[in-house]
Amino acid sequence: MTLSLNIGDLLIFIAVVGYAVYSVLLQKRPAIHPLSLLSVTFIMGTCMLFPFYCWEHLAWQPMPLNRITFFAVGYVAIFPSIIAYFCFNRGVELIGANRAGLFIHLMPVFGSLLAMIFLGETFRLFHGIGIALILTGIGLATKTAQR
Repeated sequence: MTLSLNIGDLLIFIAVVGYAVYSVLLQKRPAIHPLSLLSVTFIMGTCMLFPFYCWEHLAWQPMPLNRITFFAVGYVAIFPSIIAYFCFNRGVELIGANRAGLFIHLMPVFGSLLAMIFLGETFRLFHGIGIALILTGIGLATKTAQR
């Protein structure tokens, strides 16, 4: 078995580092309303991603603008973006970046469970092992942090 890396791996690494920096800097946020901070964060993110959207639109295939697209973008904007970031920001405020950051590992747990519910994904042994390892790791880390 050989290990091969590609550009996607680099992009994921950059995203993880960016999220870690965001989480640490979140503890030093200015004394403004949480929704104002969230709005500024999203506006900055939109401005940073807009050139990539334009490049993809011109160089590849434009995103179809129809009702399904608008509902999909609206759903992603509200639930995994606005609500999730608001809750995470509040969690960092209450328990700190170290402990709040642990719960990012629940994303594959919920992703797997939601794929089973909505996409008909079959539950396999590796799902159970992965979920058990994630929950055990979070449990051990939070228990150690409380001591």
